[in-house]
Order: sequence, then C-alpha cells, then structure tokens
Amino acid sequence: MNKQSYSEPIFTRSEVAQILNVTTLTISNRERDKKYPQPKRDLNNYRVYSLNDIFNLQLITYSAIDPKPIISILYDKGFNDIKALRQMIDSILSKRTH
Repeated sequence: MNKQSYSEPIFTRSEVAQILNVTTLTISNRERDKKYPQPKRDLNNYRVYSLNDIFNLQLITYSAIDPKPIISILYDKGFNDIKALRQMIDSILSKRTH
C-alpha cells in the first residue's frame, strides 16, 4: 500500500473542477456567490478540498455522489490501491448523514 493511502487526500481547485466537470472559474464564481462553501486554505493560501468537501460539492451540483472521477484523480495522485480507495470512500460515505 502506498504511504499516501494512510492520510486523507486533498484536492486542488483544478482537480475539483475536473471531478465536477466544470471550470475553475465556475467554482470561483459559485464560492463568491455563496452557492458553494468557502474551502480551507493551505499555508500558501491555496484552496484545498477534502474528500468530504468533494462529496458535498457533488451533492450541491448534481444531487448525487459519483466516486468514479474522484478515484481516477486519486489514482493519478499515486493512491493506486483501488480496493483501499473504495474502502476509504465507503467509510466516509457511511459516516455521512443525509
């Protein structure tokens, strides 16, 4: 298992845009217009999004959660144990309240 698999991954705004199939400008506009919650920021003041943030944005945007684009980006980031990724996502989803 990859060392990264033990910590929760973070996503950039461009990765979020790819997952949501929108542009980074759309995300920025929706955050400015308060349609999306403001994301956390890293030490360099860049926006960072957690898996839970991604799920929330998918629900706001589509009223559904689709883990396929998330898994694809995580795989590209070096999280290449698909079974562990599925378990991580399932674990977070099972803790969510609807």
